[in-house]
Amino acid sequence: MNGLLSAPAPLPDPPGSPAALDELVAQVTTAGHAAGMTVHLLGPAGVVPGWQGADAAAAAVEVAAATAVAGELHVALVSAWTRLGEHQEVWQRVLARVATLREEQRADFADAGARIALLVGPALENGDPGPGEAAARALAGTVAAADDARACEHRALLAALEDDAEDTARLLAAALGPLGGDVRPGGVARLTARLAARLPGWGEAALADLGGQAAEELSGRLTAAELEAAAGRWAAYAEVPAFVDELLDRLGADGVGWLLTVLGSRAAGAEDDALTALLATVVATATASGGRGVDVLAAVRLDRDDPDGTVDLAGIAMGLVLGRVAAGHGATAAAGLAVGWGRQLLDREAAMGAGATARTTATLPDPLVSVLRVVVDGGDPSAAARLLGSARSWSTLTSRSWPDGGADLAAAVGLAAGAPTAGQVAEAGLVALGEGLAPGSTARVLVDPEVLQVVGVPLAALVAGQPDVVVPLLAAASSGVSGALSPEGDAALRGLAHLLTDAARDEVVTTALAAALAGGAAGAAAPAVAGGHVAVQEHAQRLGYALVYSRALSRAVDVQMIWTFGVDLPATALARGRAGEVVGAVVDGAAELLDADGEVDLGPDLGRVRTAADAERWAVQALGATADGVPVGAGARGGFTSALQTLGTVSPSAPGPLDWVDDLTQPDRGDRDRPRDVARR
Repeated sequence: MNGLLSAPAPLPDPPGSPAALDELVAQVTTAGHAAGMTVHLLGPAGVVPGWQGADAAAAAVEVAAATAVAGELHVALVSAWTRLGEHQEVWQRVLARVATLREEQRADFADAGARIALLVGPALENGDPGPGEAAARALAGTVAAADDARACEHRALLAALEDDAEDTARLLAAALGPLGGDVRPGGVARLTARLAARLPGWGEAALADLGGQAAEELSGRLTAAELEAAAGRWAAYAEVPAFVDELLDRLGADGVGWLLTVLGSRAAGAEDDALTALLATVVATATASGGRGVDVLAAVRLDRDDPDGTVDLAGIAMGLVLGRVAAGHGATAAAGLAVGWGRQLLDREAAMGAGATARTTATLPDPLVSVLRVVVDGGDPSAAARLLGSARSWSTLTSRSWPDGGADLAAAVGLAAGAPTAGQVAEAGLVALGEGLAPGSTARVLVDPEVLQVVGVPLAALVAGQPDVVVPLLAAASSGVSGALSPEGDAALRGLAHLLTDAARDEVVTTALAAALAGGAAGAAAPAVAGGHVAVQEHAQRLGYALVYSRALSRAVDVQMIWTFGVDLPATALARGRAGEVVGAVVDGAAELLDADGEVDLGPDLGRVRTAADAERWAVQALGATADGVPVGAGARGGFTSALQTLGTVSPSAPGPLDWVDDLTQPDRGDRDRPRDVARR
């Protein structure tokens, strides 16, 4: 019956909570009174009665700082209270007017509804709208116009309230600005941290209490969303050493390890998570301040022998945190921690035979990349040297692939050259390069040739700068004394030959060695050492050819295995008798044409051959014809011969067990049952 009336316009209350605003005004008022009372009480306490000397001076400084902070807070809080009170009044007026508009709207629509019913109701009952319809429509139009006006006023009221809120926010920011605060999310925490830092001896205790609260919350039973929210709330305090030290102390190494595991479990896309940001800031603050929190971080352990993948997730999280630290320019202080965590990652990778990402999912970031980035950005030669100070670390670092091809690893090697322990790094690198190169050794050559191509030049420069490492190796090798080299020394000598397989690296080391020998580095043994070096160069030439051959053989055998199982066996299994022989001949011919027959043909080794005469010439060039009245040539020739005997003859590696898979006799293959040499040399 009242269908002529349009629906009333919505007139909701303004967004927000008046009750929350009332509570905020009350809290600011209380805080302002407290700050004013503090200023009043501290005013006459500039000098503590009865205190003398350093204690009195320290107390006076603390009282003065507290007085200044309280005074600034009082001014800021009074300004904030005044403006918030004004905003509260505006809000109350808007709420009252909106309530009035709603009441007017209710009354208008109720009255109009009744009047329209009287105008058109009886006529409609008789089946004829009658003369009252026009008046009813006019009344409905009047009500709609009045309602539109109310809606317009309602929008204006809310807009005015929003403008006043923005003005209030600007004035609050201006009031808090001198204190270092703001009105953005987390501003209270940041302001609290800054003020506490200005209160020596007082603020630290308060922040330590907050650190304990944070540790309790973060180690509780939280969902992923709750943990993320908690991390975001505490992030503002993570730049304060007192908070961080207490947080880490309460969490302990196990608690930090648990948080890392949680972070690693959701590592895909977690670089920007609040938990990542919190832990990265905590690490940066703890390492920069050098407080007790550093010891907690250093005590976090990855079990190198535990096959459980959750250990790898914690390792991946270490990389996430260190990567965020590097991005935030905190690498200088965090380099030491990165080395400690990095060596654990290396030890575990060596023990497990694969890195953390390979043991979880290849889409996750490689933590060792972040370790190297922090070490390189940190610029601390000693930290780089600690990371590269063992042959085990070198073997792992040079036997894996790197997203940047090994550029950061090369930079770390170059950085380590400036460390006091650079000699240890050089020796460790040579030992790793020499692994698996001794005659008859069953160990694998682990160094990736592509990584060595990038790392080799800075390693050569590092070795060239350490004559105390190179000269004793060459002296022992050229002495002619059996057993003069320890197993590690023998590996290092072969690693030196491996390093010299590249001409550019050879030139760097050889030039430096010549200068060292001329300067008396080897004493009376200099001629023999010079000859021994030429012998290492000769061995390097043959070794380079053998390594190329071995890699080619490995690739050929891999291809042959695929061919054998994918083509040869299926094809010949379908044919018998004479047909089988024909099919076998065709398959063999195709394998040869496609280089899938396991054969390697590199041609002869045409590299330079060095002899004892070459050793004599180089020794005379470096040392002169005589040294201490003794002819150099004879000593160089003897050293050359002895060193060559020590190094032995290089020969290509023997095929492994799988290399002979094609030699197995297959049933029903006729004349093809004759084994054939799959690795003919």
